[in-house]
Amino acid sequence: MAKKSTKLESALKVDEIYGRLTKGQSRSRIVQDCTKAWGCADRQVDTYIARARERLLADCDMQRPALLAEMLSGIRDIREAAELRGQHQVALNAVRLMSELVGLTD
Repeated sequence: MAKKSTKLESALKVDEIYGRLTKGQSRSRIVQDCTKAWGCADRQVDTYIARARERLLADCDMQRPALLAEMLSGIRDIREAAELRGQHQVALNAVRLMSELVGLTD
């Protein structure tokens, strides 16, 4: 029987699985890798997966203004980096996308 994980260890395991879920890994792959790495039962990994999915749902439960602000911030970063590299077409495309998102253009 494996030793019981501390709260911190459990949180780190949920974080690991959260990352795997965001990368699109299947449940069976996650269970296989995690049981091997952590020496715990499939059922325990399923518990970690359930917690990670709850967190994933909470992260996705975003209001439109918050999502728009996050997207605009990311696009702004892309535009700035493109300008620094002299990639004017990329910067222009970023500006166009930003204007579409806020409804200035179709």
